[in-house]
Amino acid sequence: MPYCKGQEAQTNKLKDNFNLKIIANKMPEQQPLPPPPKRHEGILAFGRAQQQEAPDFSGITTDVNTLSRRLKLLEEGFTNLRRFLQVTEENMIAKNKHYSAEIKTLTSDLTEIRKEIQELKDKLLLVIRELQTVARKEEVKVLEKYINLWNPIRFVSQNEGEQIINEILDKRGIGKKES
Repeated sequence: MPYCKGQEAQTNKLKDNFNLKIIANKMPEQQPLPPPPKRHEGILAFGRAQQQEAPDFSGITTDVNTLSRRLKLLEEGFTNLRRFLQVTEENMIAKNKHYSAEIKTLTSDLTEIRKEIQELKDKLLLVIRELQTVARKEEVKVLEKYINLWNPIRFVSQNEGEQIINEILDKRGIGKKES
């Protein structure tokens, strides 16, 4: 999954540049070595004319130049590797932040869901306790039989009973004496 379009293009460019540097960094073809310097006879070479030849630095300079080119190529390669590594580290840090935020969100959601489940359990236990106190179907049927047997519709209330008694007493003439 690309981190972002600009970074992907930069990463590909760094990889290509690094690969080209590695190809260019291959050993150049061996140049023939210069002939070894002539042996000088010591200081005590009596009677012989001492000729001092100027040392031949052309071979050394070409070697130094070749080595400096190689060193520059290696330095560029390491620079490219550092850039590539830096881009990779930045992407890893960004992904780490993103995943950390996701994990925090999921953790808070999970905590909230656990609380809701616990609330539902508590409410369910309350409903179960309430249902245990409610009359059962058999008990309701027994009560229904007693009610049908007694027929409470025919019962008289206290006010109605007093009124009936007062009417009977009034008919017999025993009514209430007014004081």
